[in-house]
Amino acid sequence: MKLSWYAGLMVGAAFTFVGSPTAQAGGMLLPGSGAVSTSRAGAAVASASDGEAIGINPAGIAKAKGTTITVSMAIISYALEFTRAGTYDAIPDEALPYEGSAYPTVRNDPDLKLGFGSYQPIPVIAIVSDLGGLVPNLTVAAGLYAPNAYPFRRMCTEQAGGCRPYTFNGDFNEPPPPSRYDVMEQDAEIFVPTVAAAYSITPQLDVGARFGVGYAHFKSELALWGGLGNVTENVKQDALFKIDATDTTVPAWALGATFRPTPSLEFGLNYTAQMNILAKGDGDSVVGPAVGLNGVPVEIGPVDDEVARCAPGGTVGTLKSCAEIALPMSATVGGRYKFLGADGRERGDVEINVGWENWSAERATDYRVVVDGQLVVDGTPSLSLKDNLVRHGLQDTYSVRVGGSYRLPVATNELILRGGVGYDTKAAKDGWLRADIDGTARTTATVGVGYRTSRWEVNAGGGAILAGTVANGSGTCNPTTTTPSERGCNGDGNERPIAEREGADPINPVVIPESQLEAPSNHGSYSSHYVMFMLGFSTWF
Repeated sequence: MKLSWYAGLMVGAAFTFVGSPTAQAGGMLLPGSGAVSTSRAGAAVASASDGEAIGINPAGIAKAKGTTITVSMAIISYALEFTRAGTYDAIPDEALPYEGSAYPTVRNDPDLKLGFGSYQPIPVIAIVSDLGGLVPNLTVAAGLYAPNAYPFRRMCTEQAGGCRPYTFNGDFNEPPPPSRYDVMEQDAEIFVPTVAAAYSITPQLDVGARFGVGYAHFKSELALWGGLGNVTENVKQDALFKIDATDTTVPAWALGATFRPTPSLEFGLNYTAQMNILAKGDGDSVVGPAVGLNGVPVEIGPVDDEVARCAPGGTVGTLKSCAEIALPMSATVGGRYKFLGADGRERGDVEINVGWENWSAERATDYRVVVDGQLVVDGTPSLSLKDNLVRHGLQDTYSVRVGGSYRLPVATNELILRGGVGYDTKAAKDGWLRADIDGTARTTATVGVGYRTSRWEVNAGGGAILAGTVANGSGTCNPTTTTPSERGCNGDGNERPIAEREGADPINPVVIPESQLEAPSNHGSYSSHYVMFMLGFSTWF
């Protein structure tokens, strides 16, 4: 094994977890939880009242009477295209046919195991009960939910006749995808079994809380810098890394309240705590034919089990690895006005929500990666693998959503019309958009319809989330050069400090993160949008 394999392994472990929190990311989180709230563009912190409330505002379950069973889902598809700025670098001592040509467009074409084509269902299943009045003013719930998000990626190169996936160590005359250092393939799932309780302190004031222990599982595949500084991005000096990691005990909790000062006015508040994830798993790496360091072979071996930080039992081919990441705390406040009929029953409502998500928090924007391995030279351990920080340049996001409903009588039943619009500020700072997560500013528009009888309600809806085409970064760092006096994005040999850079560099973990070479690989244009459908059913007794 070569020294650059060590670099590849470290980078692979790091980049794998770049995508995992996109199972949740804000600015990256999609609005709503289930069919009803999603049909209102997520404007439901004050109005949520059935099983969907466990993911929106747990105080909302206090409005349920008797026992309610909810099975609901949003069905989401995500379209993404990335065209990297610049051209393929000229590679010394090589004559690859694509050198100097513009980067091709790559797009997301995921292979979903539990989806329908490109559409992935995101479920909410819950039972809510007032326990028959056993404890006055108390309502409890139990269920399973997964935040609305789309963490699935399979990036392929757009060409005539279709989209070509990338084969590592395949035909070296074929241009490699420009997003390979970010993500090639990625699958993730996070779901949270949850219990919740709400208590009516007064007829006007309800408080609630939910607690859960979630399950997170991530698989990822990407290409890496295989050498100490593969600045020309020679595909023969790349490495391929795959990882499969899991955390089965992700703590999650939230607090909420609703207040009704008058029959027509209702206010809601929800606070969700930061979710800390420590995912552990195994990694596997393959190197390109030109990987090496002056021909000196260097093995990567596991550390002794008694000093392993992730897990014991690592081997030369499968080192144990782990990463600390977080889904940040968030808060939402909202108010709604209810239109009441002459009989005092609700005929419709309009709701406004304002939200905040703390994506600038350390664990949310920088992911710490640990590999239980060490460098072995001529059979002698010489250096433990360093921890790495994977940076995404995230910032706090803010959102505003407006949604509502109108009820039309149909004999003794009701037809419910819903709709909403929303806007989320961008999570990624200028130059920091990447293909593995969605950090764009977005506009949401949704519609929905429900049919309600005395014993059940069925709901459906649809919508779109638009980000358009976004220019990301200056693009002046491509092509790059091996000449030290010409390095840096200004071409003057001066590289900016890590904290001041405007883009994601392929990580070279042979050196400390502060000494990473400046060569952003994510500058260019990004085009993306979501399409959603919603289905749900509730019954009560």
